[in-house]
Amino acid sequence: MLDRKRLQGDFDVLVAEREHIWQERDFPSWHFAMLNDKARNAAIEQAIASLDLAGKTVFEIGSGAGLVALLFAKYGAHRVFSCECNRNLADIACSTVAASPFADRVSIIVARSSEVIDSGILPQAIDVIFTETVDCGVVGEGFFDIRRDIQRLAGPQTLVLPATIEQDGCLIASPQIAGLNRVETVCGFDLSALNRFSTHTYFPVRSALYNFELLTRPQTVRSYSYIDACSQRECDLAVEREGIAVGLLSWLKLDFAGHAVSNSLELASHWHQAYHPLEWPVALKPGDRPRLHLSDAGHATLE
Repeated sequence: MLDRKRLQGDFDVLVAEREHIWQERDFPSWHFAMLNDKARNAAIEQAIASLDLAGKTVFEIGSGAGLVALLFAKYGAHRVFSCECNRNLADIACSTVAASPFADRVSIIVARSSEVIDSGILPQAIDVIFTETVDCGVVGEGFFDIRRDIQRLAGPQTLVLPATIEQDGCLIASPQIAGLNRVETVCGFDLSALNRFSTHTYFPVRSALYNFELLTRPQTVRSYSYIDACSQRECDLAVEREGIAVGLLSWLKLDFAGHAVSNSLELASHWHQAYHPLEWPVALKPGDRPRLHLSDAGHATLE
């Protein structure tokens, strides 16, 4: 005969334990989607598998759950150092590495990349530096700080992955997407005071969920490199359709040794696209050539 009271008690304990785990998570939930992104995983694994890693030392910035560090070890790296500043993620990476066949070759360090470099614990010769610390708008996870760290560490022969990051985009007309960041009159009441708290740089959107029109030809609006110079902040856009531009929709492409990871409009990706709202809507017509300025913080303005 079932002891319903005892079963209910066991269920309550299980729920309490799971709620305790959820409450303690202090890293973004997109880590789950990222690790389940088959196209992303395949591109990174193929890139790592294509390298000659025998006897090589790798430094990874951003361990996450430890997958990439383990892939480097799997494909022959002699030593892999991987840093992660979130302790919960670092603990997960440590336990994952410890349970793998590569525990003797992979070290997870709970620190920021700058702290690791300052500590002097890394060998002088780093053959490969890998990082995927970018967000949908490239710069939001400390791109320029990490770029400085990589430039401090990389030698003439160091391979840095990704080699380049292209940020493509176009101006769009979309009352729906604009409405994610602005409000005017609702039910006869002026609620525009809320717009003082609108986002001025960019934020993630799943563009496929909204109606929008591309007003300009999609093109590269900025390119980024951890070693070489980043592209200029300004570019001219070619207007192909008449409409009211409310912002820039952008997506990225990371080049991992010739293998691309992208969140372009036609692809399924764990990354959202980035929406960079303009301060004010701009009327455009075919033949116009507005100049886009995209700041290092991702703020889009038109001239």
